Amino acid sequence: MPKSVWWLAFSLALFITGNALVLSVAVIVGEQLAKDPIYSTVPLLSQYIGIISATIPMAYFMMKYSRKAGFIIGNLAGLVGALFGIAGIFYQNLILFSVGTLFTGVAIGTAQQYRFAAIEETPANMHAKAIGLVMSGGIIAAIIGPTLAVITRQFFADYPFIGPFLSLTVIYILAFILLWKIPLKKVVKSAATHKEKPRSYSQLYRQPLLFLVTIVSACGYGILVYMMAAIPLSMKQNGFEFATIAFVFQCHILGMFAPSFITGQLIHRFGVKKFFFSAIILLIIALVINLTGISFYHYFISFVLVGISWNLNLISSTHLLSNTYLPHERAKVQGTNDFLIFFFGAIGSITGGVAFYLIGWQNTNIISIVISVIILLIAIKLRKHLPVTTQ
Repeated sequence: MPKSVWWLAFSLALFITGNALVLSVAVIVGEQLAKDPIYSTVPLLSQYIGIISATIPMAYFMMKYSRKAGFIIGNLAGLVGALFGIAGIFYQNLILFSVGTLFTGVAIGTAQQYRFAAIEETPANMHAKAIGLVMSGGIIAAIIGPTLAVITRQFFADYPFIGPFLSLTVIYILAFILLWKIPLKKVVKSAATHKEKPRSYSQLYRQPLLFLVTIVSACGYGILVYMMAAIPLSMKQNGFEFATIAFVFQCHILGMFAPSFITGQLIHRFGVKKFFFSAIILLIIALVINLTGISFYHYFISFVLVGISWNLNLISSTHLLSNTYLPHERAKVQGTNDFLIFFFGAIGSITGGVAFYLIGWQNTNIISIVISVIILLIAIKLRKHLPVTTQ
């Protein structure tokens, strides 16, 4: 595996650590700062707006200039966001805090390009392994992010959540140093690239494979964020302490990234089709578990399975996506794919909290199950367009 892919894994680990830290406290801080608890997920929504705003522009920016320059700009946006987050908590201002999560969203939206950078650093027969290795950096995030949130909130008694955001500033400073040194290839445009005309969006999305990958990855992520907003609120309502909620969230993040060590290897060996479908089925199982009880183990098992589902979804979808565009269409397809993923994530972030307060925990899960079953039916209908192997 090229050395640059390992560097990408370490860099992404820092970004995801910061994101895990923010996500583990965003809804709870939002609930404290909001005058009406129904607005408690506004900071989470704000983060997803930041992610969305970064997807397409940063994809084109990196194609024109370089991956490295784009990653550094995204990192600086995250640092600004951490400072706004501190200001929002200090002044007890939901708007300031939400501006902070908006900028951290820009950082995370930019960091989504790491998996595409890994593809560009490796030959075609190593793509799935490279994606898995880079995403495995999230394992560090799963361990450190929520733990930092629990430990550092004790630093300032009057403003308990300033500590986590001070930690976030340190994380972004470390990431900046690492990004400055990272050895990435310079993408050289061929003469043919300049002559070929990119296909229109309608032409691209008439490809059944691209349509299917987009539906599964975007809707699947939307459901994940929907539940990410609702589960902490449900646990808090049922009397669980912040440390317990943070632990469950930590295990969820671990489920999102720990399989990355083997997911790429397994896809390379057994083919992408099996794991593409497994992601949808695991998500449905997790949501059904939520309907059977509200004990610690129900939340724990469900949230971990949602995380594993996301891992299988992301790595298999990213690998399939690379088969749907030509080199000169890279920014268009990658940027649009991430835009749609996080657009649905933004919808999930706001509707998860609203649904929980308006229609209750059971109905919140029933909605997710119905959507997941529809996704599964679409995937079954278009399954003939999925390659059996990754070769």
